[in-house]
Parts: sequence; structure tokens; C-alpha cells
Amino acid sequence: MRENIIAIIVFLFLSTTLFGEKKAVEKKQQQKDQIGTLLVQSLYSDKIKIKDICFNKRGDNAGKGQVLEVEFKVQNKTEDAHDLYIFVIATFEKVEKTKSSFEMPIPEKEKIRNFVPFPDKKENYIYPHPKKKGIMKLFKFPKNPKAGINPNSGKPYHLENELMVRTYHLSKYRINYVFFNEVAILIFDRNSRVLFKQLYGISGVRR
Repeated sequence: MRENIIAIIVFLFLSTTLFGEKKAVEKKQQQKDQIGTLLVQSLYSDKIKIKDICFNKRGDNAGKGQVLEVEFKVQNKTEDAHDLYIFVIATFEKVEKTKSSFEMPIPEKEKIRNFVPFPDKKENYIYPHPKKKGIMKLFKFPKNPKAGINPNSGKPYHLENELMVRTYHLSKYRINYVFFNEVAILIFDRNSRVLFKQLYGISGVRR
């Protein structure tokens, strides 16, 4: 009888341990899948369409810097309503002009000099570096897709026919000040799946 009880305890312990290890492996794989997804430059959907996008540069009312306003419409291409999570990330990035071996590579910490997401939670984009252990790296892909809520309602954006989205990104004045030269738009569905991802160059932006 005692041996049976011990066997049951051992079985339950092993089952719990294996289940925990399985969940850890699944989580790690999910993160790798996300990293792979965010490295894809563009993703489009047959459910929604982005149109009438424009960028406007203006001074900050408080005099702290300059503001980039991003405005676009999301159009429903289906007959069903959608709950969406939307992110807009404004950055200033340096890139090598050529792939020549004679050109000095840009240090990684200098590639992104300005990173202002909307919603403004920079921590949501910090991942372990895929190649350097113990080093963290910014990626234009949120760890928590469901953080992209409508700030006016505190809920996901609700799309029936057409939806107007406006976001604001402040580039603060500082030494070696830079504005933004690129914008990323990411849209997720209610199940945290990517519906849309696109990068836009915005040098010399104006409405």
C-alpha cells in the first residue's frame, strides 16, 4: 500500500515537472516565432486595409521638442466587425550606405537613436539579444500585442466599416538632436495575430 502511494506521488511529481518544461519550451518557441515575424519587413491582410496615411511635423506646445503626428484610416474589407490592437513606432535610425567591406559598420547602440512608440511603453519592445547572451535589444514588435488599445476607450480599437487613427510622437530636444526618419505600423487581431506590418520612410515629412 505504501509503495503504491509513493509511486503515485512520484508520477504526479514527474507529470508536473514535464508539463512545466513543456510550457517553458512552448513559450521559448513562441518568442522565437515572434522574433522571426518581426524581421519580416511587410505583412498584409485580406481583412483590413490601411489608407490615407499622412505625417505632420510640428513644434511641441511645451517647447520640449518636436512632435510627429501620424494619421491613417483602417478600412474593413470583410462583413464582420474586428477588435484590433494598433501600434505606431517612430524612430530615427542610421543605416550603412553600402554593403562594402571598406565602410565602417555603425555600432549597434548607435543604429537606433530615437525610439518613441505609441502607446508609449518602451519596455514592451525590449528583448534578449538573439546573438549576444545577457544583452537586451529593441525590436519593433511588442511583447504584449494586447497593449495596443485605444487610449480614448481603454479597450481594443473596434472596426466596423472605417476607423481613423491618430498618434503623437515627441522627439525631445537634446545634444545631437535628431527627429524621426522612419515609422512602423503594426496591427494585431483579438487573438494577438499580426494582421498588418509596414515600414514608412518619412524624411522631410509634412502634411
